[in-house]
Parts: sequence; C-alpha cells; structure tokens
Amino acid sequence: MYAEKYDDFGPTLACEKLAERDGVAISVSTLRRALIACGLWKPERNGREYHARRAAREHFGELVQFDGSHHDWFEGSRGRCCLITLIDDATKTRLSQFFEEETMFGAMTVLKRWIETYGIPESLYCDQKNAFVLIRGPTDKELLAGITHLKSHFGKACDRLDIEVIAANSPQAKGRVERNRGVDQDRLVSD
Repeated sequence: MYAEKYDDFGPTLACEKLAERDGVAISVSTLRRALIACGLWKPERNGREYHARRAAREHFGELVQFDGSHHDWFEGSRGRCCLITLIDDATKTRLSQFFEEETMFGAMTVLKRWIETYGIPESLYCDQKNAFVLIRGPTDKELLAGITHLKSHFGKACDRLDIEVIAANSPQAKGRVERNRGVDQDRLVSD
C-alpha cells in the first residue's frame, strides 16, 4: 500500500495518511523498520557522522535561526521559489514567507514581520551568504580608508537594531531551522 500510494512520503507522514485515509493503524517505528527491510526507505543517518545537538537557548528572542529553502514548492505550477523561515531557538516559534529568490529584500521583509509580531531578537543565526554576512576581509583600499569591519546592508540594518548576526559555519550548526526544511517539504508539497 505504501509503494502504491505513499512512496514519496516519509514514514511519519505515511503512517498518518495510512491511518487517516486507509484505516490502517501502525506505529511509525514498525512502518519504518518494514520499509527499510523491503528497501523502500533508507535511514537518514546512513554513513553520516553524528553531531551532538547544541542546547537550545533558554529565553524567547535570545537567538532566532534564519534560513531560505529553495524547492519546487508548488509542484511545477509556478516553478521553484524560496521559503524564508525564522525560528526562535528556545520555543521553536516560527514565521515563514515565500519569495521568488532568497534576496536581501526577502530577508528584510521576513525580519520586519518577525519584529512587528514578536519584537526585536537579540541575535540572528544565518548562513554565510554575502547578501546577509560579508565573509571577506577588507581590501587594501578599504584598509587605507580606515574600514576594518565590513558589513552587508543586512548586517548594517541589524546593527542599527542592535541584533547580533552570527554566521553559521555549516548547515548542521543551524540544526533547528535546517530540520524544519525537510518537514516543510514533506508536509507542504506531498500532502
């Protein structure tokens, strides 16, 4: 039944749909083991190195994770676009919005909505992308002009709001928002 109806679903969503649509009650772990045994599902950690999870921050607004997820969200009817998401590290409160691309306009729009809804976060954890964080050092010309710390327009805006921008060294460092991407793609597209 999984192969016929739900082969593009993960075990958790397939389990929910089997119960909801087909009246088949099975636990997620039992379904996952059966799918792995039949070769219909591969465990995600297959060969990957284990990374211990960083403890979540204690208070809302201490750290907000930021990420854009490029995907065919509308299954061919509109083409690929980007879902930009902010997630509070302590409470997992989230805010997302679709954009054509992951641009500074999109990032600023979602950050503005976050601030209007929840207030100004203390820090923002994002990728090392030049639109958001400049990772190059100053040129000789910039050094001669007295410029020692470079900021993107996004970084300058965050400075004015007293938001610390933290550049993640890897996608795994932003684990909460990265794990959410898979859930979004599974739920928003497959459902």
